[in-house]
Amino acid sequence: MSLVLPFISVIFGAMLVFFGVAKSKLRLQLLLAFSGAFLLATTITVVLPEIFNHADRSISYWILIGIVVQIILENLTQGAEHGHLHIHKNKNIPWVLIVGIYLHALIEGLPIHHHEELLWAVVVHKLPIAMLITAALWQTKASKTSKLLILFGFGIMTPLGSLLNSHLSFLHPYTLEITALVAGVLLHISTTILFESAENHKFKTSKIIAILLGLGLVVFMT
Repeated sequence: MSLVLPFISVIFGAMLVFFGVAKSKLRLQLLLAFSGAFLLATTITVVLPEIFNHADRSISYWILIGIVVQIILENLTQGAEHGHLHIHKNKNIPWVLIVGIYLHALIEGLPIHHHEELLWAVVVHKLPIAMLITAALWQTKASKTSKLLILFGFGIMTPLGSLLNSHLSFLHPYTLEITALVAGVLLHISTTILFESAENHKFKTSKIIAILLGLGLVVFMT
């Protein structure tokens, strides 16, 4: 059941768009800020301590690799995974961007079957991203079937990543390295979300509250 949660998060995000709940730009920005803080706090307080508790300092290089991987992916996604998504109205679907989003979702799913806290962080993170992707897709001139299939594919990528990691035996000796790499990816995304939540390098009170709620919830849960 737990691996279905990221898929449900994507479906729920799409439904919020369909019912008009996501029309408020401020509401979406606050949700992004909350999810970024939640993701960052989970990575720092749960994932990183576990990694360094079972490995020496050389594991930190895998975290750096994860940051580089995310930088490379952003050349494909244009920053869609942290809320920076623009698809021009009545244009074709940018398939390079979609492939990049799929790869990101697949990678972030790799370690979640080992980490319940990380699973929830990914679920929270995917909700506003799914809302943005849905809203952007519905501006294109693609058929409704194509749009729904893309959303379905995005929804299953994270569970698929987890299933691949748990069933492909040749990956098992590299569990810590994979987790460290994903931690680097998530560190880059979460800090970028928080940075992009600031206008003129200043945070509005509402966004500060959203960030504090995200950080505080993780502290409470752990």
